Amino acid sequence: MTFFRGIIAYCFWRIAKKEKKIVRRELEKKLVNWKENPRRKPLILMGARQVGKTYLLKQFAEKFFSKYIYIDFYKSVEVQQIFKANRDPRRIVQDLEILLKVDISLESDLIIFDEIQYCEEALASLKYFCQDFENAYICAAGSMLGLSLTNDMFPVGKVEFLTLYPMTFFEFLEGIGESKLLNNLLQYKANISEYVHREAFKLLKLYFFAGGLPEVVLTVRDGPRGRTTYEKVRAIQSDLLRGYLNDIAKHSGKIKSLKIESVFKNIPQQLARENTQTSKFIFKDVLDGASKYEQLQGSIEWLIRAGLIYQVTIVNEVKLPLSVYANEKKFKLYLFDVGMLGCMVDLSLQTLLDYDYGSFKGYFAENFVLQELRALRNKDLFSWNRNASEIEFVLDFDGIICPIEVKSGINTKAKSLQVYKSLYSPKRSFLLSGNPPTLGKDLHQLPLYFASMLKDFID
Repeated sequence: MTFFRGIIAYCFWRIAKKEKKIVRRELEKKLVNWKENPRRKPLILMGARQVGKTYLLKQFAEKFFSKYIYIDFYKSVEVQQIFKANRDPRRIVQDLEILLKVDISLESDLIIFDEIQYCEEALASLKYFCQDFENAYICAAGSMLGLSLTNDMFPVGKVEFLTLYPMTFFEFLEGIGESKLLNNLLQYKANISEYVHREAFKLLKLYFFAGGLPEVVLTVRDGPRGRTTYEKVRAIQSDLLRGYLNDIAKHSGKIKSLKIESVFKNIPQQLARENTQTSKFIFKDVLDGASKYEQLQGSIEWLIRAGLIYQVTIVNEVKLPLSVYANEKKFKLYLFDVGMLGCMVDLSLQTLLDYDYGSFKGYFAENFVLQELRALRNKDLFSWNRNASEIEFVLDFDGIICPIEVKSGINTKAKSLQVYKSLYSPKRSFLLSGNPPTLGKDLHQLPLYFASMLKDFID
């Protein structure tokens, strides 16, 4: 009995049961589509640390399966040994049944392999589960960084992928109990009242402080909206930041980690520069003696693979496909979570609520819009730059190229957008700002919090 309890402490199975619902993620819909697809392959859910991968898979399992088996490779060395013997899925399942003392049905039970990057043999075994058990329900979760370091064992072509990002603003609203406001925004869209707009923008500024990492969102939801709660938020974010920096040191080695950490810390510094229009990332500002793209390319790519930063490449010409006209050496870098951005530059909640923090306010808004678009589309984004004109984001919506200019406040003078329109005559343009929605013939002016809904306004 003692032995059994010891095993459960590390690696356990459980019958799905009703638990208090914490947060709902839009990605759950794609998990359901995967479940219902008769030609499904094992699924790998990727994402940066602490974005909620484990919780999402467990919630999915509890809602849509009568039973699921959960295995954490980080905690259980004994389970890792089962996969190291060989990659025969039948033998693996039999051994797991004995170890966990549970019957496993590949036809009806969901198997969750968590932290799969810690067991390369388990990752490789997904190929054989795919080949031998076409109807099996197998989901794996792993950090984007860890999975990118296991190239030799990767089951190419035998798995499907989904990427989980920090919670969007709409997920945040539902997560903190503002479902009525959210439903109003979704229902009325361009016809929302001035009062609803003010409330939504007030909560957007709270989101700028909290960001979209689930642990932080739950802290906002469960505590009173006051100083004590917000101090807890910053404490959690600071701990997470230290964890990310430790990951850099752990996975990259001492020499490389210094360069990678310098790039990571320099992104907010570049965005925060007063009276300077940051049209691209300035390499010489990161490290002494590293003034060229090639000297920092590896560090930047490392952070992108880890899911900690986003890169927006600059195009000089707007034609399809946009990637062909992108200059790989000219780009902007943003953080993966706007709350962590505020933490890294130590912006207080009151400063964010007052909405008075210089030119950095504009880059904060940009980071937010980028975060929303990546979470909803999971595609690379581009920026347009010509002479003194710059459009923050240029997106291809099913063959329709749309410029998106971002303004943090209510000043909607859009000189760059006028230059862009004179050159390319876009069918649809967007100006995101602090104002309520106003729909025009070819230009839609929308509030920043509608960044995830742009596709709804294309037609």
